[in-house]
Amino acid sequence: MNFIDTKLRGVKIVEPVAYGDNRGWFMETYNEGEFHKNNLYYNFVQDNQSFSAQKGVLRGLHFQNNPFAQAKLVRCTQGAILDVAVDIRKGSDTYLQYVSVELSAENKRQLLIPRGFAHGFVTLTDNVMVQYKVDNLYSKPHDRGIQYCDPSIGVKWDITNPILSVKDTTSPMLKDSDANFTIKVLVTGVKGQLGYDVVKKLTQEGFECRGIDIDDCDITDENAVKEYIVKYNPDVVVHCAAYTAVDRAEENEAACRKVNVEGSENIAKACRLIDAKMVYVSTDYVYGGAGEKPFEVTDKIAPLNVYGKTKFEGEQACRRHLEKLFVVRTSWVFGKNGGNFVKTMLKLAGEKKELSVVSDQIGSPTYTVDLADFLFYIIQTDKYGTYHCSNEGYCSWNEFAKEIFRLAGKDVRVNEILTKDYKSVAARPLNSRLSKKCLEECGFGKMPTWQDALDRYLKEIGK
Repeated sequence: MNFIDTKLRGVKIVEPVAYGDNRGWFMETYNEGEFHKNNLYYNFVQDNQSFSAQKGVLRGLHFQNNPFAQAKLVRCTQGAILDVAVDIRKGSDTYLQYVSVELSAENKRQLLIPRGFAHGFVTLTDNVMVQYKVDNLYSKPHDRGIQYCDPSIGVKWDITNPILSVKDTTSPMLKDSDANFTIKVLVTGVKGQLGYDVVKKLTQEGFECRGIDIDDCDITDENAVKEYIVKYNPDVVVHCAAYTAVDRAEENEAACRKVNVEGSENIAKACRLIDAKMVYVSTDYVYGGAGEKPFEVTDKIAPLNVYGKTKFEGEQACRRHLEKLFVVRTSWVFGKNGGNFVKTMLKLAGEKKELSVVSDQIGSPTYTVDLADFLFYIIQTDKYGTYHCSNEGYCSWNEFAKEIFRLAGKDVRVNEILTKDYKSVAARPLNSRLSKKCLEECGFGKMPTWQDALDRYLKEIGK
């Protein structure tokens, strides 16, 4: 059995192998083992068959809404058809695009159409028999259709006066349809700050989104990762999970590398198997921190600590396996879910009236809500590559602390201290400024300022 990719992810031409002699021929039209070898996991539960007496009969475009959406394996066993699949998943980078394939009794080709696609065909001969498997039972309340001639799709049927059913004549345009498909996203590290807000954002936008953490799938287990991702079959994986204990990483390099490098590579390999996009969230710590200029994405990589080193090695591991990859480097993250510098300062404000905070490390605080917004937009594109994404503006940790206390109405004296006088296990870069030129060049615009982000965050957590 031969599986041929089309321009639409998941839509495949399936070519069975026919074995013939003077008596005729034999072929397997479906083999679960062959499908599994190609990382295609479907549980077909119903077989359908249609007969069309005339050339020019057009059936479609049809689908069933969630939760009764259907994947289909379509073949033509008598005559010939032009078979069409249309991507109607909102948020997909191939939304409204279609593929058309001739299926005939002679060529024996089949078309595999995943859930989230509308399907239709037009007969190219008289007396046409079409058979297809589906992976969900028929549900009349969820049965839907859209106009075959919808101009937003523009299928070239090469027919002037098709023969239509009443249903197909009266079906709405897609813009007036209640089709409830979106791209499917898997988010790792959902218990962390960013993963939490990414899942929240995508869910609010109506995406089919699942957040996982180590209790659901250990990313360091290659087989477990492959099994989980292939089974869920997401269109995109947003990889937020990481070993982020910077100081502890110096003493546990092997553990840090296993998560940040091996774990990330496992996810990239699984994404490649199913042709999914991947977002790898990286860090400003990949740079050495020299100078005062904002780092460009093309600047020299020179991490000062194990954490930064392993995050870059994770980037490289993902690049080796994927072309559909977004690497997003960020800095000084704070969000509602989990610990961060803002929460630490607020806690200390209740205990002390005077603090010493480092004044010579400069960077951009980044609100996970704003970063999640950016990720929401970028996964809907094919603008793959490396990005810097942080809130606009720069400050020192000292200035950041002062602004936290000002906005929160806390009376705390903040003294300056230099990095060299502050004891820590891992070295920190003095310059964590990230140039966001790449965002504007790719049409994403500027992020909100870190001061505005901090104000919104304090309101979110009730401070």
